[in-house]
Amino acid sequence: MRYLFFALLMTFTSLTYAQKSFKKVIEENKFTSLEGKEFTFTEIFKANKGKVIYIDFWASWCGPCRQEMPASLQLRQNLAGEDIVFVYISIDKNEAAWKRSMSNLKISDKGQHYRRNQEEMVEFLKFFYIYSIPHYMIIGKEGQIANNDALPPSNVKLERQLRKLLKVK
Repeated sequence: MRYLFFALLMTFTSLTYAQKSFKKVIEENKFTSLEGKEFTFTEIFKANKGKVIYIDFWASWCGPCRQEMPASLQLRQNLAGEDIVFVYISIDKNEAAWKRSMSNLKISDKGQHYRRNQEEMVEFLKFFYIYSIPHYMIIGKEGQIANNDALPPSNVKLERQLRKLLKVK
């Protein structure tokens, strides 16, 4: 009985800590937009409330990330006119390489773009279990995490999943 109480207490304590950590992680990590303005994850969610957000964590030096970009552009085109926004978060250290890569991939004017040096966001990446890129996440219309490990844009099942989320009122 004593063990059960201790286990329940530890679970409650861990949940309380996780809730505080979540708020801390999404508020303390700031991402720089193409325009040079900083935004927290919360601000990105709030700015897109009422829309499904498909987040692509990538980097200019990541071959698989770059290979997925044409599929991402096609998916974006397939969902044009829907309440969905594509957010690209680069973990590039070099701002010039990030911008040059976006230009080469023809995504500069597609979606919302942010950058934060990978070394500065280690806590953020670990918190969301992002251990490799490309990595994708889906945020629902009310700002809730709908899928922390979403399918890549090249997977045909992704568009169906996104369309289902778009139908949720």
